[in-house]
Amino acid sequence: MKYRFGSLKMQNLDNIQALWAREMPQLDTATMALIGRLQIAHKHMTLAMSKTFRRYGLSEAGFDVLATLRRSGPPYRLTPNQLLAQMLVTSGSMTSRLNQLQKQQLITRSQDQQDKRICWVQLTEQGLSLSKEVIQAHVETQQALLAGLSREQHQQLLSGLQAYLQQAGLE
Repeated sequence: MKYRFGSLKMQNLDNIQALWAREMPQLDTATMALIGRLQIAHKHMTLAMSKTFRRYGLSEAGFDVLATLRRSGPPYRLTPNQLLAQMLVTSGSMTSRLNQLQKQQLITRSQDQQDKRICWVQLTEQGLSLSKEVIQAHVETQQALLAGLSREQHQQLLSGLQAYLQQAGLE
């Protein structure tokens, strides 16, 4: 999987770092190099995963809803608030996601029989079937994206990112 992001390539990062070293030698640009590479990796991975979702007629947002409902287990239903809590998106964007998935007949929305204030979002049979396929394809895409890393490199990267996220209060 090779993707290009305009003229942004790894050697450009090295060149930018060298230019800063010439212009301002006292400037420690090691962080620029690392963050730049993380940004390129993120764009590369996002593009590959989005391509997988599009093969199934989904956006990343739509996939996120289907995957959240699927991992909730039978009967594969949650309230919009439960979805919001697991997905960390705004209620406005959630409504848009749900409208699109309902239009595609991948989910249904219905009122609770005992408490009419509660609305349930549930996978349809079609949504359940599609979710199985797209989740498998998504995992295969993720595996392909990381196939070039040894088990040790994978673990080092994971440990480093976990340490960063913990330090930043994000994990």
